[in-house]
Amino acid sequence: MAALTDIAHTETGLTLTEVAVVMILGTMIMAGLVGFYLSSQGLWLDASTQAITQREASLVAETIRDYVRQSGKADAPASPDPLHEQLSLYKTSADPTPYYYFWWDPSDSLIHSGATLGGAGTGPMVVSRADRFLVAKTDKGVRVDLRLRTATGSTVDIGTYAVFQN
Repeated sequence: MAALTDIAHTETGLTLTEVAVVMILGTMIMAGLVGFYLSSQGLWLDASTQAITQREASLVAETIRDYVRQSGKADAPASPDPLHEQLSLYKTSADPTPYYYFWWDPSDSLIHSGATLGGAGTGPMVVSRADRFLVAKTDKGVRVDLRLRTATGSTVDIGTYAVFQN
């Protein structure tokens, strides 16, 4: 009898229960790592799209500011609704015809610019969709308030004011 118990105690290896426990623990650890990785990727994507949209908003604001500074007068009719206006710029206050335009196009929700409205040489300035493009003009300058939507759905607001220098 003593010989049989000695043989049973000297055998080594893993039981099916031990293998199952190790596999379950390994799966839980891997699931945690994958979840952490996916969460990190989501945060990175949100942050990078926010940064891209902020750069695009700054580009639109700077471009409008540069053109307003070269101008002597502006018109800002609501087009096509109260949240989206058109900016028409004139070289001098006596000019009857605008020389440059900025507008929101309802067909693609993008801010466009050009020497003519929708003509040759015009096109979207950026790829972020605009929720708001408001223009307030005075005799001395133009204020533009812009809200762009990122690819992930958050918004970026920017405003600029430029004084006529022509």
